[in-house]
Amino acid sequence: MNTPHANGNTYPAPAMAWTTVIILSLTYMFSYMDRQILVLLVEPIKHDLHITDTQVSLLTGFAFALVYAVMGIPMGRAADLKVRKHVIIFGVTIWSVLTIYCGLARNFTQLFLARMGVGFGEAALTPTAYSMVADLFPPEKLGRAMSVFVLGGVAAGAALSLLLGGFIIGWVDSIGAITVPMVGELKAWQLVLIIVGALSLMMVIPLSLIKEPKRHGDTTSAKTDMPFKAVLQYLWDKKRFYGSYIVGISLINLYGYGAGAWLPSYFIRVHEWDASSAGINLGLLYLVPAVLGGLASGWLSDRLYSRGYSTAPLMIITVAAGLSILVVPAIIYIPLMEIRLTALVLANLLMVMLAVLLPTVIQMGTPNRIRAQASAVYLLIGNLIGIGFGPTAIALITDYVFKDDMAVGHAIAIVGVSCFSAGTLILLTAIKPFRQQQAQLQAGV
Repeated sequence: MNTPHANGNTYPAPAMAWTTVIILSLTYMFSYMDRQILVLLVEPIKHDLHITDTQVSLLTGFAFALVYAVMGIPMGRAADLKVRKHVIIFGVTIWSVLTIYCGLARNFTQLFLARMGVGFGEAALTPTAYSMVADLFPPEKLGRAMSVFVLGGVAAGAALSLLLGGFIIGWVDSIGAITVPMVGELKAWQLVLIIVGALSLMMVIPLSLIKEPKRHGDTTSAKTDMPFKAVLQYLWDKKRFYGSYIVGISLINLYGYGAGAWLPSYFIRVHEWDASSAGINLGLLYLVPAVLGGLASGWLSDRLYSRGYSTAPLMIITVAAGLSILVVPAIIYIPLMEIRLTALVLANLLMVMLAVLLPTVIQMGTPNRIRAQASAVYLLIGNLIGIGFGPTAIALITDYVFKDDMAVGHAIAIVGVSCFSAGTLILLTAIKPFRQQQAQLQAGV
């Protein structure tokens, strides 16, 4: 059953729409788990494969990000032209199988190549899901819907990759290495990767049952077959909005992915937490503020939008980024651990508040038939910088500026303050062009 809307479009019934969002969100959760689980396995991987922090950062960052970012373009174009759920199912299958293969890797090169394969598969999900969610709900409800979807990754996925990772590591450590016929001995970190890859592969079943939502807006053949070169030209013509927004968000991503990769190691090295405790504690400190912040951010965005503040999602993103300039250093430099962890909770709250609204801005400011491709370009730049250079930036400062593994906290603080300061200033310049872009789309220009 479909529900007509005042803008002339017909949207799916709420039950069907929210069911689809929840399935997509769970898929995002598993993708994030497969992507981030490596951060809890840094020390055993370093020990078994005899690699450095910089090489680890390539595994957690660049190996994944390079393919993930680049392949988002053809995946986004496929999503704009083909059945979107089929694109997602294809991606889930690829990244799950390659995560399992990560658990079978015997050296740095094999693990590096397998991580590239994980990036290839995961590139299919986000731009495609963004486009689907935008066709499930009217604009005044899009903030909440998108926040629920994104929560599956940045909140549930990140937290559960720590929580479940911590529990699985503890369990696997208790049974030790095992020997598998035709494979040989598998260490604890390898078993963890095989388990999370197998779990994510199961999402193919519910994904095959969801319905493809009707696309809204102009669906003429001219729009449908718009060459990618023309898409890039459109984004370039609107560079005052897209350029400022993408650059600002890319800087924030650089800190977010960098800190996500190295905060567990900071607590393990500097405060002598073990990997299992680090995963469980950091997961708990992330999950509650992330869920509260994500849902509150989507609700506030929709409420402000309904009251006439068309730039509400971008305004919330900018304010949260500005406040983070003060909060991030407190995680490292406040003397008392209790206050330090409170600052971490607040930082998680702010980071998720802005993160869940990132795709909403792109969807609200982009014509329907190029939404997935515009999202793919945004993800290409944002993730290449964020995932590709975030972990490496912190590792390089640790290895070559401080030349001390115990200085990883200082590196996190330096990158955080720099990225949030520059990112906030750039995002401020995107607010006016965003408002103008929305007005032009509503006028059919």
